[in-house]
Amino acid sequence: MKKNKMVRDFVDTEFTAEAGYEDILELSRACKYSNCTHITEEDCAVQRAIQEGTLSVERFNAFYKDKNEAEYVTKQKNKTKAIEYMKQRDLFKRS
Repeated sequence: MKKNKMVRDFVDTEFTAEAGYEDILELSRACKYSNCTHITEEDCAVQRAIQEGTLSVERFNAFYKDKNEAEYVTKQKNKTKAIEYMKQRDLFKRS
């Protein structure tokens, strides 16, 4: 039971990279594909909004940059915690 709690602590369940970009999230609900990256997919509502001028390219670029940076940081943080956990287990086994 304790081990499962430790594993859950490594997962960032509060990931909200899209916070502050509710307008883009709302647009993305109208995309053809639920996993749309808003870059190359056909029938992308976000790209359509950019083409129509209702969403600026600068705002979309800021969203994409923030999202990518948040995902990178989250992954790095999790890897670091996982490595620390494994080191602690190795030390525990030796004692």
